[in-house]
Order: sequence, then structure tokens, then C-alpha cells
Amino acid sequence: MALSFIGEDPDAKLVGRAPELLNIAKVLASARAGSAGAVIVLGEPGIGKTRMLDELCEQAAAGGFDVLAGRGSEFEREVPYSLVVDSLDERFRVLAAEIIASLGKDRLAELAAVLPSLSGRGGPLASRLEVERFEFHRAVRATFEQLVRRRPVLLALDDVHWADPASVELIGFLLRRAVPGMVLALAYRARQAPRLLLAAVQQARRDGLLRELDLAPLTIGEAADLLGQQPGSALVRSLHAESGGNPFYIEQLARMAHEPAAPTPRAWIGGKPETGIPAAVRAALAQELANLPFQTLEVLQAAAVAGDPFDVDLVAEIVATDKTLLLERIDSLAAADLVRATDVAGWLRFRHPIVRRVVYDSAMPGWRFGAHKRAARALARRDAPLGVQAHHVEHSASAGDDEAVAILTDAGQAAEARAPAAAAGWFEAALRLLPETSRSERRLPLMISLAGALAAAGRLRDSRTVLERTLEFLPADSLEDRVRIIGMIVRADHGLGRAEEAHHLLTTALEQAAPGSPNAVALRLNLAENHLMMGQGAQAVETAAAARAQARALGDPTLLLAATSKLAVFTSHQGTVAETLELIDWAAGGMDARGVELTPTLLEALDDLVYTELSTDRFRDACRHAERGLHVSRTTGHGYLYVRFTLGVAGAKLWLGQLYDAKSAAESAVEAAVLLDNDQLLSNAEGVLCWIETLRGDLPAALAAGRASVRATDRQPNALFAWIGHVSYGEALIEAGEVERGRREIMSIGGPELSDLPPTPRALWCQALVTAELSAGRIEAAETVARRMADAAPGLASSAGNARHAQARISLVAGNFQKAAGFAHEAVQCFDALEMRVWAGRARLVAGRAHALAGEHAAAVRELELAHGILDDAGAERLRDEAAKELRTLGRRVRRKPTADEPTGAPILTEREQSIADRVVQGLTNREIATELFVSPKTVEKHLARIFAKLGISSRAGVATALNRRHTGAR
Repeated sequence: MALSFIGEDPDAKLVGRAPELLNIAKVLASARAGSAGAVIVLGEPGIGKTRMLDELCEQAAAGGFDVLAGRGSEFEREVPYSLVVDSLDERFRVLAAEIIASLGKDRLAELAAVLPSLSGRGGPLASRLEVERFEFHRAVRATFEQLVRRRPVLLALDDVHWADPASVELIGFLLRRAVPGMVLALAYRARQAPRLLLAAVQQARRDGLLRELDLAPLTIGEAADLLGQQPGSALVRSLHAESGGNPFYIEQLARMAHEPAAPTPRAWIGGKPETGIPAAVRAALAQELANLPFQTLEVLQAAAVAGDPFDVDLVAEIVATDKTLLLERIDSLAAADLVRATDVAGWLRFRHPIVRRVVYDSAMPGWRFGAHKRAARALARRDAPLGVQAHHVEHSASAGDDEAVAILTDAGQAAEARAPAAAAGWFEAALRLLPETSRSERRLPLMISLAGALAAAGRLRDSRTVLERTLEFLPADSLEDRVRIIGMIVRADHGLGRAEEAHHLLTTALEQAAPGSPNAVALRLNLAENHLMMGQGAQAVETAAAARAQARALGDPTLLLAATSKLAVFTSHQGTVAETLELIDWAAGGMDARGVELTPTLLEALDDLVYTELSTDRFRDACRHAERGLHVSRTTGHGYLYVRFTLGVAGAKLWLGQLYDAKSAAESAVEAAVLLDNDQLLSNAEGVLCWIETLRGDLPAALAAGRASVRATDRQPNALFAWIGHVSYGEALIEAGEVERGRREIMSIGGPELSDLPPTPRALWCQALVTAELSAGRIEAAETVARRMADAAPGLASSAGNARHAQARISLVAGNFQKAAGFAHEAVQCFDALEMRVWAGRARLVAGRAHALAGEHAAAVRELELAHGILDDAGAERLRDEAAKELRTLGRRVRRKPTADEPTGAPILTEREQSIADRVVQGLTNREIATELFVSPKTVEKHLARIFAKLGISSRAGVATALNRRHTGAR
């Protein structure tokens, strides 16, 4: 029997119960046991999706779940976070004090910026960058993590195909970062679902998180059960045929079959009929409305304008009637089952969204226009959120209405930090209201704001279109503005993989610019990057060098810094290390001499500097400059370089062996890239995350990130640094035992020589090829790779260290243990000099094995203990466990505790700090802890000072209580 349901009657029973209902019970049981789950209910309008969610909510509530529910609204899709507010606001209003305290001020500020019930409880946002709006998502997730500690949670969201973009982003985040102990249930029409939602659902499907219910129409027998009739009844056959088996349509048509017909329907059904609703159903609903008295119908139409659910007080202001009379008419509408009560006093909702659609269409256009205007004025008097006001202003404003333009502009500016898609809609509406003859100084700022909001919302193509239109409005003498906007268009083209279009735009603009002018220099720097995007490395160097010479001739220090940093990027790509280092020294000195505030030009130069420092072993400097870039981006609102600076931090922390911090930064970059819908950035971010997870030893997470990176690269094959996904995924595959597949993945970047990689990172990724060759027993092939490593980037200590490490591993396999130990110690010296802790730990691990096989027990133990301590401190768990295994083989006892990522929202202890804190609880002294962890007592003291600060305590005695508080969620 097909799984189908009745329409929307709250007292009705599910028709055609099927095994899928048992799946729902299994999802709830799994959540009670601590797992995460998701259910999606699909189907056409009226098929019974709402009833299925109601059943799920009833079962969950009976099973002790904390149930939260919300519903998308067709006419409020542009109101930011409308679905989020509908589903979360009431529950979050009564959060326990300990949950509020555990969130911290920054996450509470994120929640308070969106949820009206928490307004005023948080301080200012830590960042107003549009791209960091995922911090709100993290704050919501952290709250759910606290809630599930008390009891499991169900979040049920209906009509998600009508959800506003900001709410969809949160839903996607919760699907990607599922909360153990929580079930996310979504009901929507698949053909109308937003692309971002479908992408997140597809990923959840690949991860095995979803249970899907695609609701089918009722059979004749089920329709008969619904109507309480015999299957052979002529009425059943007629209604089933006319409705197509849709439960809501059957009910609606059956309802009209028993209603007296009005001789002349007064309901005017205008506008565009909703796709998929049969004409007979629309006519039946129109007949139902025609039976209402005129004043009652007007109240219902005012409710359709007010929203779904709607505020009775707002309806009263729209119809301007006596409150007593209004309530009487509301009661008659409830008696007719056109509207129904909600859990919130003074708020009601329509029987079904289709009913609201038909009611809204039944109002005459002129009356509807005035109703929206009255609603807007009423909401302004209430000081309602600008987004709610703007919804009605947009539907009731005329061209040239300056007051409406101001409200829409203010609404856009208020929304752009956390809901840029909504902001783009308000800016666009404001532009439509400006007269065509309005001066450029009024139109241009709005167009720039619109382009920025579109880009932040992941609509890069639309952003580019707006920027092209902006160029048309610019006066011919606004050369500096033209160059700035051309630069924005070029960035958009590069993000879209349209390097040729960008090249044409730049060369045309250069022909029009005065030779040697500042504008020409700026255009030439963009052209140099375009050459690199097109794989023309030598031309990139030549063009950037010419721009630098012009900047020097102009005596413009800002342009000279920008050109020097850009040239350093391109020389590093060509492998000319000495020249690159000279350029870096000059650029870093000039950048460090600047104040905190940086112009956009200097911010881009700082980003170029970070990249070249990472590629030339200057990891501390790169970290410092990347963190400065993030700070400047946040304080100035220039968010377009956020992902690159964040990846700079992740890369630097990775090289320096701070893998927990590196992972946190990489995950932020991934979330930002998803929100920007930018495959070039997503490819890079997922690739870096894959690399970090491989070093940490979480191979399932590494493989998932690697696959995501390669998928993004396949969609954007010409992206800058597209090689990162292939090589990192290849290494993860090799480490996971899929050696040949991983080897092929890495060699897809230029064959065995990896010729498509820049020379500076080539030796690093050849290391994975050495692993593959040795795993297959191909020692000679491994030696060939090692020789290439030595020649990859002469002058870089990291390349020399990787080459020595490879030679040590090859010698070990070949049985030359003394030689292996010698090469390993040389590698350690290189890596220690650069503070490459994970690499130094790996080299010491090889040295320890070599000493052990050579019979040098004491030397082996010393190297392995050092390796264990280094790798444990860095967070490289799998490598740490390899060292522990080797030590146990040699008779050394190693005590370890399984580690896990810290819970979001709690004071974060690093893995080393956690291990020290656990030993403090056991009563060990600093010296005993130092002995167990193979570190010095002074190092233990430093870690303890940080532990005390993070846990808010002042002595060893408080550690146990603080740790227990964090793990149980108690105060």
C-alpha cells in the first residue's frame, strides 16, 4: 500500500501507514541513544507533508523530546530569518540561565541579533562581515548541543521551499554539522526547493544521515477511508479522479460538495494561479470565500496580507475596525475552519497555505496595495524590525517615494551582515523606486551595495551583472571609480572561472588608461593575476615587474607595496626562491611599518604577502600577517579576502604543528566558501581541511573533505590553486590504504614530476608519492621521486628536510639502518629550524625505528619519546599512536587517553592541555606529568597557567570541578 496521508485536519488519522513510519520511530530512537538524524518529507501541495510532520512531533513529544517547529511562508520569503524566528524564538526565550552562560557573550550576541526574544541580551557582534554569518549558525548549534544534554531535540520545519535564504543557510549548516541527539525534520516540495538546500540534502544523503519519505497520492481505497465511504461509491470515484488522489484536494472538493452554493461568487481570483493547483480546487476555495459576509472576507484578506501566522492586532489596524467586531469575525472564520489557533495568544494561522494564497489573490489589487501601506505604517509605529516593515513597504510604494527608498535602504544595511540575500532584495527594491533621472551619487552607492550583497549571498553572476550596469552610470571622468569597479568585476570573473572575459575587460581598460598612471598600474596588477589564472606564469612575472617599475617611477608607496607583493607571488610560482625572498623582505618591512588601518589595495597586498611567506618557509610571519589581515577585514568591513586570510591562518598553524587551531580555521573557511557559493574558494578550503585531518589522523574526515574539494575543483577546473584538492585527497587515500588510487590522484597534477604544481610545495607532496611507491615495494621508483624532491626548490629548508626524510624512509626499507638514522636526523634539523613540529615528529619517528632496528635501544627510546611528545602536543593523534606502539615494542609503557574535539561553545582546551588537566585530577605532580608526557616541568607549568585562565580557576584544586562542569553542562 502506498504511503499517503489525509490533508490538514488536526484530528484526522494517517491513512495508509507504511514501513516508513517505523523508520521515523527508528530515527527518534537513534537520537535518544545519542546519534544525529534527519528526515525529509517530500511531496506536492496538499499531499500530507504537514500531517506527517505533526505525527513526527507527536511521537517525539510522547518520547520525551524537546520539540521545536516552524513553517515557511509564501509571501514573506524575503524577510530575513523568518522561518528561524518562527521555529526558535519562543524556545530560546526560555533558555536556562546555565545555557545562556555557557554560550559566551559572542554567541549570545549572534543569537540576540536575529531572535527578537533575546534582543538586548547580547553585546555588539564580534564581526559584522557578511561572510562570517556562519557564526550565528554556530551559535544556534551550540545552543542545541546544550539542549540535548537534558533531553533529545526535534526541530521540525514545514514548507521549507518557502524559507527565506538566511534560514536555508542555517538549515544547510545543521545538515552538514549535525548535532548528536537531535533530529532535523524538513518538509518541502522538491521542485521548488532552493539550490543551497538541495546541495546540503545531497551531502547528508551521501553521509547516510537522511531518511526520506516521498509521499504518494491516495489510492481509491485510501480515499474512501478518508471520506468514510465505500470504495465503489460514485462520489469517491469522482473526487479521486478530479483530485488525482491528493488528500487536501479531496477534502476541499468534498467540503464544497456539502456546502450550499452562492449564486454569485464575490471573490475575485486574480494574479498568477499557483502551479499545480487544479482549477476545480481553486474554484472550490473561491466558492467557500464567496459564502462569507463581505466584512468577514475583508478581515480574512487583511490576515492574508498580515502574514501566516498573523497577528490579530495588526489585522485590526489594516481593516481599521472595532476590536470587538473584529474578534467576532475572527471567531466566525475559525468556526468555518479557514483559520486556526496557534500556541501563541493573539496569533492565528490559515488552515493551509493554499487557502492563504487563494484568499490573498481574491483581494482587489488596489485594496491590497492600501492594506500593505496600512500594515507598514502600523509596524513602523510599533518599531518592528526593519525587514518586516520593508516587506510591506515594497508592496505599497510608488516610484519616487523617498521615504520608502530610505526604509528599504536602511533595511538592506541592517540585514547585510547576517542576511545578505535579504539585503540584496531591499537594495534592489530601493533602486526600482528611484526615478531614472536620479543623480548618480544617489544610484551608485545603492548599486555598489547591491553588488556586494549579491556576492556575499553567493550570487556572483548577478553581482557581476550589477557591476557592469554600474559602469554605465559612471561619468566618463570618474577614472578611479571605474578602475575600482573593473577590479571588482575581474575578481568576480576569476571566482567564476571566466579568466578570458576578465582578460578582455582588462586589456580594453588598459588601452584607455593613461600610460604610467596609477590607474594603469592597478589594472596591470589585475592583469598579472589574470595571466596566472590562465596558466601564463612567465607573463604574470613580466606584467607584475612592469607594474612595479611604473609604481616606483610614480613614487606611490602604496602601489609599490602592492606591486612588490604581487610580483613575489609570481616569482614563487616560477621557483626563483632567492628573488622571492628579497621581494618578501622589502614588502614585509613596508607593510609592518604601516598602521592598523589598511586600504583595500594594501589589504590585497597583505594577502599576497601571506601566500608567499607560506610558500617560502616563513610560517610565523605568515601567521602574524594573516591574523592581521583578518583583524583589518573585520574592522573595515572588507570581507572579500576573508577566506584567503583564514586559509592563511590555517596553513600557518598547520606548518607550525597547531593542528587543532588549524582545523578550526579551515572549517571557518569552508563554511564561508559554502555561503559564498564559490567553488574556487571551496576547493581550496576543503583541500586544506583534508590535509589537516590527514595529519591529525582522522582519515574518514580527511577523505570526506578531499572528495568535497575534488568535486568543487571539477566544477571549477581553472581555479587558482586547484591542485590543492587533488594532492591532499591523494595523500589521504594513500594513508587510508588506497595506495594506487591515491597515487593516480596526486599524479593527475602534471604526472610523476607534478609539473602543474609550483616548485615550492612540490617536495612536500612528493613525500606522499614516496609512501605510495614504498607501500608497493617499488624502492627504485621511490628513489627517483626523492631525487626530484632535492631539486624541486633549492634554497628552501623545508624542501631539503622533505628530501632527507624521504631518503631516510627509503634507506629504512632497504635495510640501511644507520644511513636511515643519519638522514632522519638531518631532516629533524631542517624541520626544527622552521618549527615544523609535525614533520619533525615524523622524522624522529623514522629515526627511532632506524635506531631500534640497528640495535641502539637507548637512542631509539629517546627519539621515539621525543616524537610521541611532539606529535601528541601538535594533535597528530595517529602518528602519536604509532610512536606509542613503537615504544611499547621496546618495553616502554605509554599511558594515553582517547581524545576528542572540544565541544563548541565551551572554554576550549587543546589536546595537550586536556591531557595535563586529566593528570592533575589524578593527583600527579608537575614533574610526574612531565615524565609521562616527555616534556619539561617548565612546559607543564606554562600549560597549567593557560588551563587555569580558560577554566576560570586559580589553583590545581579547582580543575576537577571545572572539568566536570564542562562535561555535564552543569553550572
